[in-house]
Amino acid sequence: MAKDILVTESLSDSMIKAGAKLVERLDAEQAEIKSAFWLYFSEDKAWKLIIASPLVDSLGPREYYKKVVSANSSASKEEEVISLNDIGVTNTANQVVQLLKFAIGTGDGISGIRFSRNTINGHFIEDSYIYRSNL
Repeated sequence: MAKDILVTESLSDSMIKAGAKLVERLDAEQAEIKSAFWLYFSEDKAWKLIIASPLVDSLGPREYYKKVVSANSSASKEEEVISLNDIGVTNTANQVVQLLKFAIGTGDGISGIRFSRNTINGHFIEDSYIYRSNL
């Protein structure tokens, strides 16, 4: 079984790699990811991997989390996976998802864009690492 990755206050290379691998595995399961990114929550001093999909509306968050669990369970023993406690699923109407689409468009692939200390339409984004923003 894959081991859970330690999510720290600083975004680590292992967190970035684990996030990219999870997006790949979810893509293979037709999870319809439109936006995926690490977002830093300064009030909690913590990072969370945010995954946005229209399926969250049609299936509901609980069923979509089951897709994440399935994708995590298909990871190899050597891979580090992100705990569900460090993952948030949302629909594509989420405010941060909508803000990021104005700043960055990536296409359907997996990108690696650091987006730090920027303001979009009056909303400050402390720090983020974007894999996909394709609405």
